[in-house]
Amino acid sequence: MKTITFLFLFIATSGFGQNLKNEELKLDKAFAKSNYWASYDGSSDKVYASDSAVKYNSIFSKLLLKYIQKNPGTIRYDFKNLVKNGLKIVTSEDGNFRIYSWDDETGGTMRRYNKIFQFKNGKKVLSKELPKDDMAFYTQINDVVSGNKTFYVTQSISVLSSALSYHNVKIFSVDDGKLNDKAVLIKTKSGIKNQLGYEADVSSHSNRDQEVPDYSIVYDKKNKIIAIPLIRSNGKITSEKIKYQFKGKYFEKI
Repeated sequence: MKTITFLFLFIATSGFGQNLKNEELKLDKAFAKSNYWASYDGSSDKVYASDSAVKYNSIFSKLLLKYIQKNPGTIRYDFKNLVKNGLKIVTSEDGNFRIYSWDDETGGTMRRYNKIFQFKNGKKVLSKELPKDDMAFYTQINDVVSGNKTFYVTQSISVLSSALSYHNVKIFSVDDGKLNDKAVLIKTKSGIKNQLGYEADVSSHSNRDQEVPDYSIVYDKKNKIIAIPLIRSNGKITSEKIKYQFKGKYFEKI
């Protein structure tokens, strides 16, 4: 009986894996076409590269959303080929929340990123697209438990130009089977907030002709500390850090 059960599980798992491989090939083709037309530099009155880039980006987005909705196990799948070709995937520490981000290749120095969110609600795995006005790509997700509820501390970057970027910490949670992108967990002087962000301009006069210190967000997982750079009113990026530590209920400035 154990042998039969094992064989059934092996076949089911193998079939699932092969199914994903086939679907990933379709996704990869659509993704590759979007990238191809975005970088197309040929000349022809009959070719509208930007329209084609938008078309295949839309096809890829719909395919990805369809496949991850149809296959809940994708929340733990690595999508190696797509990641190699530019898809950014970050997953929470508990494996229950994932964000897919990719450059739609339609911007100039200001980059535009599409995103799909995937999350577990009990035994169900659900998916959601974020509004197009959020142009950031996500780089990290960490988990924090407050009041017996899991919150997700995400990090993202918006590329506004070759020298200007916006960095953000945003809190998510899953409430009543829905993804809550307005969950609050950061205590500031003006109230309990959903996010912390700052703009970094390496081309500003105060940062020119000198070595600019690392201005990325740093999260200390062990001590649950969010550290962001101190940027002065004139735009100068300093090596000093502003830190918020999780104190059991909220992140609070230390």
